[in-house]
Amino acid sequence: MKRLALIVFILWMAGLLVGCSQTKPTESSELIRPGDMVGDFMVTQGEEGKFIYGFEADCSKQAGQNENYSCKLTVGEIINFTTGIYDDTKTDKLDEYWSSSNYQLFVEGHPVDLQAFGTVEYTHPVVGVIRFWNVVVSTSKPGEIVTSDSGLAHDDPFEATTTFTFSAP
Repeated sequence: MKRLALIVFILWMAGLLVGCSQTKPTESSELIRPGDMVGDFMVTQGEEGKFIYGFEADCSKQAGQNENYSCKLTVGEIINFTTGIYDDTKTDKLDEYWSSSNYQLFVEGHPVDLQAFGTVEYTHPVVGVIRFWNVVVSTSKPGEIVTSDSGLAHDDPFEATTTFTFSAP
């Protein structure tokens, strides 16, 4: 009888543990939102004038067929690493191009909830207004973070993977 009570107690405890524990989504389904940490990196919204854009960073294309890039930054720098969309025809079609861009962004394999970040616009002296998702990353420690993005720019597909290396000042 004691043995049966012990088995029932163990099964009850196991059921309690399983029932009370939260299931953690798989890595690929965890959406990144403003303020989330990915390792030692903070992914959040940027404040205009307080971050740099990817085209301003020290980046180089890696050898090979794929669009792989490597960027060097200093710890403390804040970078917007999204791909911008602009109207190269200068016919006020930015909203149309933006809505058809089908943009997707991943940080270390995690999808980013782009709507939660909103957008930011930059006026470039040559191409005019460029719209970006307002997703920035920063860290207080040296390290690497990998992003990948894809979408359509003016009906042309693009896809790239970038490794950002933050070094001590």
